[in-house]
Amino acid sequence: MKRQLINTFALAVLAGIMIGFGGIVFLMCANRLAGAFLFSFGLLTIICQGFALYTGRVGYFRSYGWAEMAATLAGNFVGTYLAARAFSLTRHTCDVASVVAPKLADSSMSVFVLAVGCGAMMFLAVDSYRRSQSWLFVILPIVIFILSGFEHSIANMFYLSLADAWDWDALRITLLAIAGNAVGSWLVNSRNFTLGTKE
Repeated sequence: MKRQLINTFALAVLAGIMIGFGGIVFLMCANRLAGAFLFSFGLLTIICQGFALYTGRVGYFRSYGWAEMAATLAGNFVGTYLAARAFSLTRHTCDVASVVAPKLADSSMSVFVLAVGCGAMMFLAVDSYRRSQSWLFVILPIVIFILSGFEHSIANMFYLSLADAWDWDALRITLLAIAGNAVGSWLVNSRNFTLGTKE
């Protein structure tokens, strides 16, 4: 069990880094549609490489359990933080403050509802890919959740870390997004929590 959790944590760190890469290209793109499209590289890589992403796994919660989900969340945070810190050392600059400020100022209910929408899109992306093996079913939900302004808990970890904006409001919206992403995933899981195949 301990070895499995360590393995999950390591795969989750890699997933967090990939989400960080997606966040970087989104911030660097002047065109939001192009940025949303390119952000999907992160999830495509995670799915194809078998990395562990919270928003991709929480819809299959009963297959993983509390310990694995906790290890996944912890690893995702470490990965996004490392990606943010590494990017901050480069010559590039981006307007991450304009992305983070509206999130921190948002109401708790708004963050939760937007996170439910993101959770639904993320589950549909992962589950539809499993069923069809089509990359199109990964890209479209990602583009939809970004252009809709939905809240992705792991992407937010990257943005907050890059902006060095961790405070009580950041913790509030992160916890709400984690919960909302879970609810959204569960609501659209057609198997309604039946045991499925692990990623």
